Amino acid sequence: MIFRAAIIALTCAALAACNGSTAPAGNTMAAAKDTAPDPMEAKIAALSEPLRQVTFFRAINDADYTCQRIVNVVPRGRIEGKLVWAVECEQGAQYVIELQRGGIFHVSGVPKSARP
Repeated sequence: MIFRAAIIALTCAALAACNGSTAPAGNTMAAAKDTAPDPMEAKIAALSEPLRQVTFFRAINDADYTCQRIVNVVPRGRIEGKLVWAVECEQGAQYVIELQRGGIFHVSGVPKSARP
C-alpha cells in the first residue's frame, strides 16, 4: 500500500512539473496582441494623399534625413507584419518608411545629400 501511494505521489509531482500545457499561459495574451491589427493602420489609410505625404515628409525630417518635397509614394504591402511604403523625394533621395506598432515610423533609405 505504501509503494502504491509513493507511485501516485511521484506521478502527481511529474504532472505538476509539466503543468499540462505546451506554452506558458502569459504568452497567449502577448501572441494575440501582436496579431491584432494596429489602430494606427486604419488612421493612416484614412488620410487623404496630401496629408499622408505630409505625414511621411515629417517622419523623414524627424529622422534627420533631407527631403524638400515628396514626389512619389508607393505602398509596398507588409514586411514582417508591418505596413511599408517606398518614398521618393524631389532631389532623388529614396526612403523606406515602416509603420511600427503604436504609430511610430521607422525611416531608412538612401539620401541624396546629408543634412549639414
